[in-house]
Amino acid sequence: MNPPQTATPVHPEVAAFVAQVRGQLDDLPEDQREELLEGLEADLSEQVAAGDRLPDPVTYAAELRAAAGLTDPSPGRGRGRGRGRTLRPDQVLDRCRAEWLSWTVHNAATQRAWSLVEAVRPAWWVLRAWIAVTLLDQLAGDWEYVTLWPTLGVPLLGPALLLGAVVVSVLIGQGKLWPGSGPDRTTAARLVLLALNVFAVLAPFTFTGDGSQHDVYGSSPRAVTVHGDDRPARLQHGREVVRNIYAYDAAGQPLQGVQLYDQAGRPVSVAPQSSLGRGREREVTCPWFNGTTPLYNVFPLPQRTQPYGTCVSRISPDRAGVQAFREPPLASVPPVSAPSAPASGPTATP
Repeated sequence: MNPPQTATPVHPEVAAFVAQVRGQLDDLPEDQREELLEGLEADLSEQVAAGDRLPDPVTYAAELRAAAGLTDPSPGRGRGRGRGRTLRPDQVLDRCRAEWLSWTVHNAATQRAWSLVEAVRPAWWVLRAWIAVTLLDQLAGDWEYVTLWPTLGVPLLGPALLLGAVVVSVLIGQGKLWPGSGPDRTTAARLVLLALNVFAVLAPFTFTGDGSQHDVYGSSPRAVTVHGDDRPARLQHGREVVRNIYAYDAAGQPLQGVQLYDQAGRPVSVAPQSSLGRGREREVTCPWFNGTTPLYNVFPLPQRTQPYGTCVSRISPDRAGVQAFREPPLASVPPVSAPSAPASGPTATP
């Protein structure tokens, strides 16, 4: 019984070489070009594994043309950079890929770097799946922070959806699912996949937009959704998140213990993780309580210093400052009066 055949791995320099040869043949119809290149990667990989050097790609492409009985393209059509003619989108993609792969094998340093990038490609497949589900959670889920396990507001729905997204993303990365791999992929599919990958790179930056609250004690900003009818309404002054509120009565004197609600009866709160400063100077806001329920819509909020966590986090007492109400920013404000009520009946004419 013959031993099973094992495929020879494709070396990065072989992939770059084949891409360059393909670029030299991009004036040919696609089916004819792929027929000339069929099996080339496998053959060259075996040669490289045996210690042979790769030839010049331009010369090799010319030899392929001659062996197939094809003439060189006219000078007006050109090769190389494609001057004097308009390239199709698939030719542009092939050329960009050839240029990139050619750069990755430029020297030993870039070759090692690209080999490392290729080794961690599966991690990118998982990451882009997480980005997609997290973005969906931001758009459709309840009010929450960005977490490792998106929830979408339903128990187990987020993890299940994330698991499915990871499977799909890995299959796409392996070329076993849409849009496939090799010459069978359409130009439209390649462009769509490229756009989706670029979008996956840019999407996390939206997690720290207007709906975000920067958490100093974390290693990166955390984002919160800014929609949903059942979340607490939050206060912002321009792009700056409001950390505390100081209310004054009609006589202009400061008040304490003022509970704020919006027009729908929702508490108007500040973010629990709100903080200012770093290290020992880091200051956090602390909630009022209704029994054991912390409330962040009762103002002004007391504050204290602590190097990490929130005011309700477990932290050693010797690392946290004394919780206290800070002095109002204004000792008093001008008194105000309610607008005059309209007359309830007609007035007598003098």
